[in-house]
Amino acid sequence: MLIGIIADVHSNAIALKEVLSVLESNGVEKILHAGDIVGYNPYPDETIRLFRKKKIISILGNHDRALITGDASGFNPYAAEALEWTRNIILPDNVDYLRGLKNIESITAQGRRIVLVHGSPIDIEEYVYPDAAVPELLEVIEGNVLVLGHTHIQFKKEYAQGIIINPGSVGQPRDGNPDAAFAILDTASGKVELKRVSYDIEKVIEDMLAANLPEKLALRLRIGR
Repeated sequence: MLIGIIADVHSNAIALKEVLSVLESNGVEKILHAGDIVGYNPYPDETIRLFRKKKIISILGNHDRALITGDASGFNPYAAEALEWTRNIILPDNVDYLRGLKNIESITAQGRRIVLVHGSPIDIEEYVYPDAAVPELLEVIEGNVLVLGHTHIQFKKEYAQGIIINPGSVGQPRDGNPDAAFAILDTASGKVELKRVSYDIEKVIEDMLAANLPEKLALRLRIGR
């Protein structure tokens, strides 16, 4: 089975559509998302509609939790402003959808236990950068595949115990590559391919500025930082 692995879509429906198109053309049968459906970008309702339509299995990210609770106290001013904008325009039914998500989720496919967590299995708010993606995290989850998000930095680490993946961010990459990031897992072989696809960044920027979202958030899409 081929499984699409995505994270940190952050209300960027335009980027998500391009990723979904590539996943479909590759014969992906299931899609997993490691948190942060909303935040930053201008299409929260359209993004959640796509999640529902494609039956994407998702967990909560810190932006999703903050939208539900109304507590953005730990966010920088730009992220907090974007979240408040989202809270003011998102449909109540889509807030209910977010409320139905868990902090951690797992599935088993062809004997492989895949665990999704936004930050770390030790602390859901922790940022796990590549150097910190150590095999002990696989022991914590008692699984073969650990999927992380949160950092917006794409990587995979392969160990005897299994593999740790951060597919990178669909909606706001921060590894210097502005293309939407994702991965494909072959559950038969255990092989993971890290992938990128370009999308209409200028359209997203135009719509963000028209919505009076922070210019800093809009312009960073061009550089992937």
